[in-house]
Formats: sequence, C-alpha cells, structure tokens
Amino acid sequence: MINPVGRLDSAEAESYEAEKHIHGKERWFGKTGSQTATDWGTESSLTPYVAISGEGTWGIGATDEALVLGTADTPVITGMTKFDAHMIFAITLSSDTPYICRLVWGTGTMDAAVTALQYSTFVLQNIVTGSKAGGVPIAVMMPRLICGVDQVWLQCMNATDDATLDFFIGIHEYIR
Repeated sequence: MINPVGRLDSAEAESYEAEKHIHGKERWFGKTGSQTATDWGTESSLTPYVAISGEGTWGIGATDEALVLGTADTPVITGMTKFDAHMIFAITLSSDTPYICRLVWGTGTMDAAVTALQYSTFVLQNIVTGSKAGGVPIAVMMPRLICGVDQVWLQCMNATDDATLDFFIGIHEYIR
C-alpha cells in the first residue's frame, strides 16, 4: 500500500527546494583576466567567455572550449555548498548558422566528463553576423554541483570552423 503521508512529505520537500531555487540569489560570471588551473571566472568581470567551434563538430583546439568555472570560483556566497548554472547570455555569435552548445561539468577533465555524459546541450542562433545574439539570457539545465569541487566548461559546434560564441553565465548557489 502506498503511504499518502510519505508522498505529501516528499512533495512538500520538493516544493520547498524549488521555492528556494526560484527565490535564491543569482550571480553572473565573466572570464577572469588570467585564468589559472582553478580560477576561470569571476562575477566582477566584464570580459565574456569565448567558445570556438569546429566545422560541423565540437571545437577540438587546445583553447576551443571555454573554461567557465574552476574549483576556486565557487562558492561566491559565504556558507553555500552547492551550485548550478542557471542562465547563459550570448553576447556575440560570429556566424549566422545555428550553434549547438554543450555545457559540461565534472571533477576531472572535460573529456572524462563528456565520456561520462555529464553535459546538457542547447541551441543558439544569430540572425545578423556579429550582432547581439538576441539580448535575452536563456535558461540552461544541469544538476547541482559541489562548490570548490566541480568544474564547468562550455563547447560549441557550428557549420563554420572557428566560429565564436562570446557569453556570460549566471549561477545559483545553495546551502545543501
């Protein structure tokens, strides 16, 4: 027999978590001036991250993926232990054709995270080369990650080799 009280308790707990997520603090990040092994982004930066595509494939050059959040970049808010990327704001797209973007997360290398299927994908398209990419942040989906442990990268693919995507990222942080 199904325990209706247990289901209500579970629904209440999920509702509470969702409410905290919606009404929590958000921080926007740009690229740090000089990225290190653990410090890739900061909320005080006006410099967008840059991801570079391959021709119909993910960019595979040594600097094609954007190093978004390193282990030293979270927590931003004292006492927080978890975070997730919430929004991407594309500033400039160098090509008019669609971009497929892959937001990757993990504790090791980006390649290991991709192999473990630790990523979400989304699509962006510019309608005028080099113009603003729509002017509206788009929501992205990913699980909660552990502050100071997990890292985040972004890759893109486009029909054009070396097409660029300049962007900022917004995150939420949580106590648990």
